[in-house]
Amino acid sequence: MDLENRIIDYLGSNTPVLGVVLRQQQNRLQVLVAGGRHERATERQVVAVHGVAGSDPARDLQALQTRLEAAMADVDVELLWESLQPLAGQAVPLADMAREYFGDATPAHLSALARCLVADPVRFRRQGLEFSVRSAAEAAEVEALKERRAQRAQIREKALAWLREVTGRTSPERLAVPEDLQDFVRQTRDYLLAGHNSEAVNSLAEVAGSRRTTRQVALELLTRTGSLPADADPFLLVNGIHAGFSVAVLAQAEALEPYQVDARRHDLSAAETFSIDDEDTREIDDALSVAFDGERTIVGIHIADPAHFVTKGDILDQAAMDRPLSLYLPTTTVTMFPERLGCNLASLAAGELRAALSFRVVFAADGSLEEWSFAGSQVRIDHRLTYDQADAILAGGEDSGLAVALRRLRALGEGLTAAREAAGGFTLARPETKILVKAGRVTVKVLDPLSPARRLVSEMMVLANRLTAEYSLRHDIPVIYRVQDPPSAPVQSLHQYDPVEFERQIRKLKRTRLSTIPQAHAGLGLELYTQISSPLRRYADLVLARQLNAHVEGRPFPYSQVELLEVLDAVERTSQQNRALEREARKTWLLEYVRQELLGSEREAVVVTQDGRFVLAELDGIFERGVLFTRGTVRLGQRVLVRVRDVSPKEGKMALEMIA
Repeated sequence: MDLENRIIDYLGSNTPVLGVVLRQQQNRLQVLVAGGRHERATERQVVAVHGVAGSDPARDLQALQTRLEAAMADVDVELLWESLQPLAGQAVPLADMAREYFGDATPAHLSALARCLVADPVRFRRQGLEFSVRSAAEAAEVEALKERRAQRAQIREKALAWLREVTGRTSPERLAVPEDLQDFVRQTRDYLLAGHNSEAVNSLAEVAGSRRTTRQVALELLTRTGSLPADADPFLLVNGIHAGFSVAVLAQAEALEPYQVDARRHDLSAAETFSIDDEDTREIDDALSVAFDGERTIVGIHIADPAHFVTKGDILDQAAMDRPLSLYLPTTTVTMFPERLGCNLASLAAGELRAALSFRVVFAADGSLEEWSFAGSQVRIDHRLTYDQADAILAGGEDSGLAVALRRLRALGEGLTAAREAAGGFTLARPETKILVKAGRVTVKVLDPLSPARRLVSEMMVLANRLTAEYSLRHDIPVIYRVQDPPSAPVQSLHQYDPVEFERQIRKLKRTRLSTIPQAHAGLGLELYTQISSPLRRYADLVLARQLNAHVEGRPFPYSQVELLEVLDAVERTSQQNRALEREARKTWLLEYVRQELLGSEREAVVVTQDGRFVLAELDGIFERGVLFTRGTVRLGQRVLVRVRDVSPKEGKMALEMIA
């Protein structure tokens, strides 16, 4: 059909539009519409053709629009709908409807009727240029839906205005929640505490703007209205971390059966075995055993095996992948697994038979490694030691079997450290401050990473990870290796903490990275390295444990090399974010401790940065740095007496004033 220079009525975005066809190319049309705009249409959208345009298209369009409005006034849509009820549910051509109602189907009839039907989606549903007649029941349902949408829109507008009022207040008093906005507050709580999306999130995001995050606005609303649970951790909520698990995940964990004797596993339950962890650790990933064969020492390194309970892709696996790293925050611990699994069934708890992955490592009298083997096992832990208890045993003179075992492990660990450092590895450790918050009160305990017990355990775990890499390479097991390129300059090991020297050495290091190709880890002085020693706390370790289990049991590997890299790369990014959150939380609460306990006090510090613009000094015993204000000159590494002048925990800042 030739439509050029003709007036047409076509359906645009579900709206009838009058226009003059300026150009036609096959079924594509360029149309001049009211206001002088040019639009595009197709022949399939044309409702009616109203003749050739005159010399003044704008006037022609306006005149036609007036005639159509008059014709529309004569259309009783409800009467038409009732007459067409026998055809309910069917698509009826527009021309048939026009003939049914007007007795004719002129272009004016078609345009007027199309406009009326489009405006009444309750009784008619459009399908192209045809309209489906809704039944009375369907029309009633659509009408009710419209009313509900209108009510929701009204409540949404009210909620938005109220939210702006609440978050704009400066006074601290608690605000009551209007009755009709209780559901809005509930949706906000579900979003903040469980991550559920709802209509409330759009309002929160609109108020947030560029100054605040949506979660910050939600937290402020719940705090001001007293709607936040008493045990909620604001830091976790603002960062989108949910400490709890879904009902389905918890139910799956509760349904797990405790480990039973498995004849396929090596039975090591008779060996005297012990774990060494922090006092409050509940996810016990590893344990050790020592036996003597003449002058040889046989060390057992036993790693928890949660893969016995959790299979790839199941609901517990998905939950762990979503939070691939247990978070240890001053206010709480967010475990990777539900407590029943991570802190009970799979944890190497004392006195309980547990599934494990075990290395049997034989050392000669001079401490050299003679041979080793790996197997799936079952173990029973005899002693649950803390690091302080292990250090006390090592410092004492008792001759119990446990004391003899610990002393031998310490000697072997020192030999392994020396061998790694001789191969180019290095030891760099900074004292760690363990921060606990209870009822707003902050306590700080300094942990020495180079204490004998911590070094012993650390060296045995490095050995287990190294042997895992060697075993995987030897047996063609697809794994991902942890790699670190050589430093930019030689690194000097520090067996005593010096903040200035530590900073100087750490700057030389390259980042560790993942690799499918076996490569060296320069920092550890090892030719091969991966990680399997914390499968209850690190998802990446659980993945590797599955690969080893499959090999030992003669099953296909759960992951190909490509899948491993994809999974672990995604997990690594989330883990890095979580570690950053841990650091941020620790710094915030450490500075809060300084504010509560040390503000205005005098303390010694060491100048760690001095570049002409500002000076940073590290407080003794706290190992936190602040800007040092001084009128004199100081040198790098200088010990100074300072006063804690100002602390801003939320901003992560501390100001120190030098005392002459």
